[in-house]
Amino acid sequence: MSDELRELLKKNLEVSERSLDILQKMRRASLWGRFFHLLKWAVIIGATVWSYLALQPYLQKFIGLGQQFNELQNSLPQGGLQDLLK
Repeated sequence: MSDELRELLKKNLEVSERSLDILQKMRRASLWGRFFHLLKWAVIIGATVWSYLALQPYLQKFIGLGQQFNELQNSLPQGGLQDLLK
């Protein structure tokens, strides 16, 4: 083999090794990106569910209070609450 051909093969091998290194880094970055994307959605969904479960007793009390107010208003004569406030 001539020296010129050996030199070209050596350069080709170096370029191939650099390309392989870059491709491996890109694949690794893609996997980490996918992992953090899924983690972000898991945190969002988890926080939403936790918030609902934490606030549910208060929401039920608030809804119950609204229903009681509605029942009170329905039990009053035709003028309703406005006549009582006059």
